[in-house]
Amino acid sequence: MVDFTLNLALTILGVSLFIAFIRFVKGPSLPDRLLAVDTVTLTLAGMFAVLAIKSSFEFFIAVLILAVVGIISSVTVAKYLVKGKLL
Repeated sequence: MVDFTLNLALTILGVSLFIAFIRFVKGPSLPDRLLAVDTVTLTLAGMFAVLAIKSSFEFFIAVLILAVVGIISSVTVAKYLVKGKLL
């Protein structure tokens, strides 16, 4: 049952990744693309976490670093879009 649930979670995350990638390619504006990149980053972190649980391989530090870098980069680009400068 756990294996089925993990496979279902990977499938749902894969569909989410595909939809976010389409939004990144077809996004009409830069904020849409920024949101899509953030979604792709966090979805990949979720997929890595599910794969780590499924394979009993510990790389949660990599998942954490990927999520933090994704969030920091999204905040930085959003601040640049609003104010027009980074600092």
